[in-house]
Amino acid sequence: MSLPTMEEVYASLDEASFHPEELMVLASFNRRLTIDLPGVDPHTVGRRGHELLSKTALIDLIRAHLPALGLEDCPEEQFPPGLNVCLTSVDETRRTTAEQVADQFGRRLGYLLASVLLSEQGLTAPLVGWERAYLNYWRTQIKRVVLGGGLANGLLGQRLSLAASNVLKLCGLPQPTLSVGEHPSVLPLIGAARTVSPGSWQAAVLADFGGTYAKRGLAFYAEDGSVHSLQVLPPVMILHLTQEGKSPQLAQAIIDILTETVRHAGTKVALAPQIICSAACYLKDGRPVQYAGRNMGIYSWLNALAEDLPGWLSQRISEASGRQMRFVFAHDGDAAAAALAGQPHTAVIMLGSALGIGITPPGKRFRPLAPDFRVNLPADEL
Repeated sequence: MSLPTMEEVYASLDEASFHPEELMVLASFNRRLTIDLPGVDPHTVGRRGHELLSKTALIDLIRAHLPALGLEDCPEEQFPPGLNVCLTSVDETRRTTAEQVADQFGRRLGYLLASVLLSEQGLTAPLVGWERAYLNYWRTQIKRVVLGGGLANGLLGQRLSLAASNVLKLCGLPQPTLSVGEHPSVLPLIGAARTVSPGSWQAAVLADFGGTYAKRGLAFYAEDGSVHSLQVLPPVMILHLTQEGKSPQLAQAIIDILTETVRHAGTKVALAPQIICSAACYLKDGRPVQYAGRNMGIYSWLNALAEDLPGWLSQRISEASGRQMRFVFAHDGDAAAAALAGQPHTAVIMLGSALGIGITPPGKRFRPLAPDFRVNLPADEL
C-alpha cells in the first residue's frame, strides 16, 4: 500500500479535525521558529525549537563552560545531571556559571513559547485548518504549562521555568504560567498508568521509549481502580539503537526490555493484559506515523518490520514472557498530559532528547490517582 505524502495529509486537515487529545505532527514545537522579540538573543532568531532546546543543545551550552563548571572529565551524556549538581555547589564560580547556563536555556524556552503565541506564521503556508485551530487553542485556551522530562529535574527545572516565565512577561504575555511537574521524568509513565483499561488488575507494565533511554515501570492499583503507586525500574540506555539502520536491534530491545519488566511483576500478580508504551513519535491508527519521502524518526522506521507493528510486538512479547500481552503505542506528549488529566487549560512540554507536547484531556475516562499516590524511583532519579 502506497503511503500518502505529508502535503496530501495536511491538505485534508480542516479545523473540525483538530482534537486536543489527539495531536499530530503539526503540533510539534521542534520545528517551530523563534521570531524577533524584546530582548531575544539575535543568534536564536529564525532557529527551530530542536536546535535550541534539545538535550544536544543543552550539552553544547555546557561544553562552552566546562572548566568553570568542573565537568571536563564528565561524559557528555552526563552533562545535564552534572549541571544540576553544579547548581547546588558551594563553589561560587561553579554555581554562578551553572545558573547562567540554565537561565540561558530557560530564556530560549520562553522565546520559543512566546513565538508560538505571537507569530503569524506556522509550519504550513497558508495555514491549514488543523494548524490554525491548534495555534488558536494555545492562544485562547492554554493558561498553564507544566514542564516535564529529564531536563526539568531538580533545580535545573526550577530555573528553566523561572527564566522562561520572565521572558513571557517581557513579551507582554501574563499567561500561560509555567511550573515543573512532580516527578517530571516519569510523567509519561504516570499518564500511561491512568490509561490502562478498567479491570480487576493489580498491576500493569508501562514503558516510555525516547531518544536516549527506555524508562519502564509497574503501576499498582487499589481496589477502587485508582492508581496507588508507580514502581519505576532502572532505565535502559538505548541511544546507540536510535539511529537509522538499527530498527531490528531497536525492536529486539523493546521486546527484551518489556519481557523483562513483565517477568519482574511475577506470576502471582493479576497483571493487566495490555502494555502501554509511550514513544517519541506521533501516531496514526495505533502505529508510528509515516509519510512518503519523509524521515519521521526512529520509531516510524520500525513499521518496515511488520505491517501490523503493535500486533507483531505483542506476539513476540507474549511468546518471550509466557503471558498473553497486548502492546499499545501512545504518543509521549499525550501520555505525559494524561498524568494531569482533569486539569483544564493545561499543556505539558517535555524537555528531553527533543521537545514533546501534550494537552491535558478531561479526567472522566482516566483512572484517578489515589490520594496517597506515590512514585518509587530507582536510586538515581533520571
